[in-house]
Amino acid sequence: MTPALTDLLVVARRAARAAAAVCLGVLEEAPAAPDAMAKLGKEPVTVADYGSQAVILEAVAAAFPGHGVIAEEGAAHFAEHAGAAGGEQIVRLVGRALGRAVTLEEVLGWIDHRGGAEPFTWVIDPIDGTKGFLRRDQFAVAVGLLHEGEPVAGVLACPHLSLDPADPGSSRGLLFWGGRGLGAFREPLDGSRSQPITVSDVADPARVRVLGSVESAHGDPALVQAVIDRAGLGGGWVRLDSQVKYGAVASGMAEVYLRPRSRPDYRDCVWDHAAGAAVVEAAGGRVSDLDGAPLDFSRGARLEANRGVLVSNGRVHDRVLEALAAAEG
Repeated sequence: MTPALTDLLVVARRAARAAAAVCLGVLEEAPAAPDAMAKLGKEPVTVADYGSQAVILEAVAAAFPGHGVIAEEGAAHFAEHAGAAGGEQIVRLVGRALGRAVTLEEVLGWIDHRGGAEPFTWVIDPIDGTKGFLRRDQFAVAVGLLHEGEPVAGVLACPHLSLDPADPGSSRGLLFWGGRGLGAFREPLDGSRSQPITVSDVADPARVRVLGSVESAHGDPALVQAVIDRAGLGGGWVRLDSQVKYGAVASGMAEVYLRPRSRPDYRDCVWDHAAGAAVVEAAGGRVSDLDGAPLDFSRGARLEANRGVLVSNGRVHDRVLEALAAAEG
């Protein structure tokens, strides 16, 4: 029996919240000073990355063991690099997130769970936005669902995103989620009441806001600026790390996210876009590559058939594609 998207999303939302709790737990135990954090190297993000993936795939394995899985991390790498302290920490934080005692063997088994060959595939990015995570800024836990290779549902847990971006004192922690035919929603990370969201209705180029990474050199800044100039996009920049950008477009915080390839042979990883694409499309937006073609998630771990990514509220999508073609000219 094929599960309903609503049932899949219940599991995905619960898993994303648990994963966010693991990530925040790592940050709580890490040094607050940036220089002290830097001296730890990759240790904090390693424990958070693998712990986040473990709790998500624990939920998937328990509820839908025959579903396929595409995930970024593997247990062998964790065992090789985490050491005894990392192993102790991940067991403790995963156990706390799940509300029960767990063993390291269980955690490693969940990290490596890849399921079966049923039509649904879970696409997991346990921490999207590593640099944002290490800065204690924006990062996302991304859980996407493909059905026969097409993104049909997604969840983005954004632990550091303000509930009211216009209010610097607002509490933080948002969950964006949506599914084909269901619409899109946002809710506080603590599981309070969901509210429906839609992309903005801005069609006037002079008001269009463009999303960019906090890392200003990410992608091809010169090309993005040329597109902005040619399309006359005058609403300014909204700087956010990670797939939080997809949540921003879906909820009307910005209208355009343009991600050119950093080099001609580069292909984006599917886990960097599956969840976000599903949420934006459920909110009424549009997602394509730089040639206007739909993203093809059916070719394994990378978007082998696509050239870059363009995300928008739909109303200015063609205008941006035209400006891009002229800029690349």
